[in-house]
Amino acid sequence: MRSMENTIYFASVNCSLRFQESATCLITPSGQCQAYLPYGQEGVLVQAINIEEATGLIAARYAPERYQEFPL
Repeated sequence: MRSMENTIYFASVNCSLRFQESATCLITPSGQCQAYLPYGQEGVLVQAINIEEATGLIAARYAPERYQEFPL
């Protein structure tokens, strides 16, 4: 929900435990699960993302001062 609410990518990272309550996963700005590691499985999740999808548009409405572009 946070990824959709803020139009950003969201990554959740968890340890590999038998009864963990969340998974290691990557959620797209549209709220879709792009990839995950199965519960209890050790591993590294590596994914390519399209940063143009992560506009921060909705989040910027509430705190525009946090989403200004920085000069290079």
